[in-house]
Amino acid sequence: MRRLVIAVMLAMVLPWCVSFSAASAQRSDGVPALTVSDAFVKLPAGTLDLLTTSMRKDLLDYYRNDSIYRVRNTMQGLSYLERPVTDQYLKVHLTHVTTMTLRLLQSKNGPVVMTVYTVGDSIQAHDSEIAFFDSSMTPLKRDKLIKLASTEDFLDTKGLDRHERDELSRLVPFPTVEYSIGETGDTLTARLTVGEFLGKETMEKLTPHLIRERKYLWDGSKFKLVK
Repeated sequence: MRRLVIAVMLAMVLPWCVSFSAASAQRSDGVPALTVSDAFVKLPAGTLDLLTTSMRKDLLDYYRNDSIYRVRNTMQGLSYLERPVTDQYLKVHLTHVTTMTLRLLQSKNGPVVMTVYTVGDSIQAHDSEIAFFDSSMTPLKRDKLIKLASTEDFLDTKGLDRHERDELSRLVPFPTVEYSIGETGDTLTARLTVGEFLGKETMEKLTPHLIRERKYLWDGSKFKLVK
């Protein structure tokens, strides 16, 4: 009788232990509980006012059913998701001149959600705004996670004296920078875009020293500019 009771108890307990072990393994293998789709829906007010929560859910539902749906946003324009959407990556076209990319980054303190909001077209230089959130979608201090590229970061000034370096920097007083990150990998690309709209004389002075792209690498705690 005692053996029967023990057997029954083990039969009840073991499945729970196996389930708990499997769940623990899932958490320890690097798969985040939060997905980019979750983050997209939960973005705080003021971050993505063009799309209401229900609009975002509609976009995701249609995408899951293998359909690229164009929802009429709050400005009466059309917004849609770009393929692919993964657990870690999502890009939404908000208007014909604006996009937002969401990317999930792994850190020792849990997942970090990065958003890259970009505006620009053929008559306006592309310019991006970066923001970061924790797993509860609370904003994080950007300056602790990345030092945004300055004009000097796009200039090769080797062999120039201080006066020459300052003169080059003054040619681009207000740099516009487009940031982009892919669906895989932890490399962020910064591209200087203002050059496309500078005068011929200015570009002739800049071109020999211009570095059009810079790379950042996520090290698990912040983005570092690759030297």
